[in-house]
Amino acid sequence: MKEEFLHFVWSSHRFNHHNLKTLKGQSIQIVDYGKSNYNDGPDFLEAKIKIDDILWIGNVEIHVCTSDWEKHKHSDDPQYKNVILHVVYRQDKELNGNNIPTLELDGLIHKSIYDRYNSLMQSKLNLPCQHFIHEIDEEIIQMYYQRLTIERIQSKTERIEELLIRYNNDFEQTAFILMSKYFGLGSNSDSFQELASRIPVQWLSKIRQEENGISALLMGSAGFLDNIQDDDNLYIHHLKDNYMHYRQKWEIQTMNAQWWKWKIGRPASFPTLKLAQLAQVVTNTSSIFKMIIDPKLFRKQLKEITLHSFWESHYQFNHISIQMEKNLSDSFIERLIINVSIPMMFAYGKYIGESKWLDRALELLEEMDAEKNQITKSMMNAGLKNDNALNSQALIHLKSEYCDKRKCLNCTIGNHILKSNIYQLNSNNPDILQEAYI
Repeated sequence: MKEEFLHFVWSSHRFNHHNLKTLKGQSIQIVDYGKSNYNDGPDFLEAKIKIDDILWIGNVEIHVCTSDWEKHKHSDDPQYKNVILHVVYRQDKELNGNNIPTLELDGLIHKSIYDRYNSLMQSKLNLPCQHFIHEIDEEIIQMYYQRLTIERIQSKTERIEELLIRYNNDFEQTAFILMSKYFGLGSNSDSFQELASRIPVQWLSKIRQEENGISALLMGSAGFLDNIQDDDNLYIHHLKDNYMHYRQKWEIQTMNAQWWKWKIGRPASFPTLKLAQLAQVVTNTSSIFKMIIDPKLFRKQLKEITLHSFWESHYQFNHISIQMEKNLSDSFIERLIINVSIPMMFAYGKYIGESKWLDRALELLEEMDAEKNQITKSMMNAGLKNDNALNSQALIHLKSEYCDKRKCLNCTIGNHILKSNIYQLNSNNPDILQEAYI
């Protein structure tokens, strides 16, 4: 038995209420179960409990065993002075000097709920509730999708807000760092973010009109221009000359090779090529922030970048590749819209106090094609729909933040499965078989 399960049982009222009594034989009538407390202190606040015809208003504390009260040192904590009911699964010890009424739930919790809970906790499936999902109305799931998506956007927005605090609410610098991070394609995302954080956007503005200026600044700062032998190539020679000038002017500390990862067999994700693409996007706009919060403009700019001809035959500086254009793929562009534009729109709307930015972000996700990756495929195979990008973001968040962590008790779908009417629990029916309870 786990305490979190008892919290669920109490908050969802899923136990037999017939003829409740304290361990000392006092009658109990629950008028109000109280509000869940997510901070320090008792588990439920402002409850209303009638004990032997006297109505008490205060807090409720829940434990697996009565002895947990002493283990957690509640007797010495003033926050627990106003506890009016101690709810436990089982009494394992009589507490001396503790006059707080105690309710024991042993024998009052329906076995089917506990069995389902254990089934979810022990499941090895990607979606622990896969065998029960058919019981949930599609409308409930679709409503939960939107909440999950908002949670996911909010988590990304929190990281944006941390950057805004660090850079004194400079949206332009924050936008540059955020966009750079997602050009890193996971394995190099932290390195791209580090690189962008070392380069003030004011530098970008000053050299935007210089030929290959931003490419030189980014490539040089990343350390990719060090130890290149092919100085006969005019493009490389130009980059190195420009960077040498910028390095002396701004006293730049070049990143070293250990920052960068090279995925064998995936040259399209090499950091040199992605950095060349990023540099071109930055070169083509006078405001990174304004471009990002306008998804149509952002998509247009991403689609229209044209790299220097050098990159048609290279993925990195010292290795020649098959001749081909290396523009951004449609899937990569959509990924940037989802992970850069959408959270930035949300963060900006929150900053200026206008909810229309969130509404527009959600509408945009609904208009976009569904993401196809290992997570979304596994969740679809389990029986969940993935009709658009909003659904995709919901599924990704559901799996990573709820399913993988087995937080079924905090999940709307998990709650509905545990609360489903698989039995009749009626406090006015005293004839329910005792063996149906644990």
